[in-house]
Amino acid sequence: MTTALPHASAGLGKWLHREFVLAWPMFLFFLTGFLLLLLIIRLALAQFSVEITTLSKAVVGALVAAKAVLILDETSLARSLDQYRRIVAVGVKTLFYGIGALLLGCVERILDALRKVRNFDAAVGGAIDQANLYRLLAWALGISLVFAVYFAFLEISERMGEGALWAMFFESPKTAGDLSRPSKISAGKPSKFKRLR
Repeated sequence: MTTALPHASAGLGKWLHREFVLAWPMFLFFLTGFLLLLLIIRLALAQFSVEITTLSKAVVGALVAAKAVLILDETSLARSLDQYRRIVAVGVKTLFYGIGALLLGCVERILDALRKVRNFDAAVGGAIDQANLYRLLAWALGISLVFAVYFAFLEISERMGEGALWAMFFESPKTAGDLSRPSKISAGKPSKFKRLR
């Protein structure tokens, strides 16, 4: 019995480390996206003195989003989307997560009301009465946009090859000659502007 506990904790530690390594890049992306979304909403509501907790919601949301993406990638839905055009895959996944964010927002409001009134029917009624549909839809739209950007980058990265998208944005140019963009006007041909005259 005493030897089983260290083996179980070692196995749990390995599993947690593996999950952390898999989810870390996605977690950072979603954390950045959700913090920017919350900052925009906070700036928009600053004149109305509406307080919004930013860091805790962004961290929890990023953790849930990263794990949800990992789980969805292993489902038959994700595998069936491989036979469609990439825009369809990005759109379906974005719609799925947007609806999920809307549902989670509703559940969060019901649970918050349930904590106050201790009666499920009264909590649902209170959540409906206090609901700001426009704010909830704004949250769902913002979260959907973050997911859309993530899935679009994922598709581009898979098409370009592993690490190519990262290198394109974050690696420094190799030589001094690479600092400028190549000209789209070739030296030997007259430009289309000269030909129009």
